[in-house]
Amino acid sequence: METQPLLSSVKDTEQSISLWHKCAACNEFVFKSELEGNFYICSYCGSLFSLAVEKRCQHLLDNHDVGLKPDDAAALAGTLAGYPISLFVAKPDAIPTQVHFETLLAATDTALKERIPLITVVSARGTPDECSDYIGFAETAYVTAEMARLAAISLPHITVLTETDTVPLTTHFPVGELVLAERALAKQNGSTLQPALHAPEEQHLETQTSENRSAADICVDCYVSRTELPNVLGKLLKFFR
Repeated sequence: METQPLLSSVKDTEQSISLWHKCAACNEFVFKSELEGNFYICSYCGSLFSLAVEKRCQHLLDNHDVGLKPDDAAALAGTLAGYPISLFVAKPDAIPTQVHFETLLAATDTALKERIPLITVVSARGTPDECSDYIGFAETAYVTAEMARLAAISLPHITVLTETDTVPLTTHFPVGELVLAERALAKQNGSTLQPALHAPEEQHLETQTSENRSAADICVDCYVSRTELPNVLGKLLKFFR
């Protein structure tokens, strides 16, 4: 009987800890409900917390109740800003396996059959050695061939890179003709869009070269804040319509 208060205290402590998340950038603790209401963006420094697959789908799709279970990848059809899309989302910290590429193929097939744009959301933290034992040339070649079919019938493929706080930007998955990079941006008035590092006007700015910023392996068309991402994608879908 004497251990009951102790057990209760341990449970209360564990529950209390689960309600707080520590920001890796500023080391501040943020309340869970505050994070959820702020798109998992640190309210102290503006850094981005990684989004689980189901949270990412809820953030992008018009139908927020997508009914997904926690998983390493998801492929589903829905609407974004009223435009039909085929969406593929990979878990940020998952090591790519055959299942990921099969899920990507499913999303690509849906785009081809329904003749709708394909949007892929993948992490930019990948290194080539991570998936060498899991993915063979056949899988990547087949996925690339399916992507070529999309281009052949003028169906847009837009890639959103996440976890772009490290350089160089790399990914295990094929990227689309248009590449957006989700990044924590400083608060400012007006548009939150920023030109990519490879843009001609940026190449002439010496201030862009710094010790902690190197050239990306992937050509990024623009950097977008998380809060503006659905709106920017909606405008692009309207353009491609």
